[in-house]
Amino acid sequence: MSVAANRYAKALMDVLRPEKAEAGLQQLVNFAGLLKEQPDAGRLLENPALSGERRTRLLKDISAAFAFDKRVSNFIDILIDRNRLRIIEDIIAAYQKLLDDRLGIVKAAVTTARPLDAAQRQELTAKLEKVTGKQVRMEVAVDPSLIGGVIAQVGSTIYDGSVRQQLHAFKSRLIEE
Repeated sequence: MSVAANRYAKALMDVLRPEKAEAGLQQLVNFAGLLKEQPDAGRLLENPALSGERRTRLLKDISAAFAFDKRVSNFIDILIDRNRLRIIEDIIAAYQKLLDDRLGIVKAAVTTARPLDAAQRQELTAKLEKVTGKQVRMEVAVDPSLIGGVIAQVGSTIYDGSVRQQLHAFKSRLIEE
């Protein structure tokens, strides 16, 4: 993530304050989604040959259609003015991290041998929250080579409950005896 993305994200976080922070994130995500779905809109907003007035009018129309907070709309206008729309995804990622930090949420990268159903996800989330003492947002990936079990990474800590690791530990204990 770029230094610029972090600075922009922090600036928006400071402006929106806690009560509007989550709504602001959703509005940024909606705007970035629009740019992906309608690349012509992004090109128009970034086109320096287009008058600033026309770009501002286009942004006002978009903001009204999506009911953006005025501060979010002004923020996007600054990104357009400074030719920074191309880093909006990085800004969103930095903003999400700042918001998670503020709300006490940690991200867990979880790898399982098979897809988890809703009950298993809920149980695993509860266990990780108990271990970390924080609210956990999980990103689950499936790796059939695990044979069974789960590997979870929260920050720099890895919780390895995979069958492969258990077999390795068992082998180590057998060799020691």
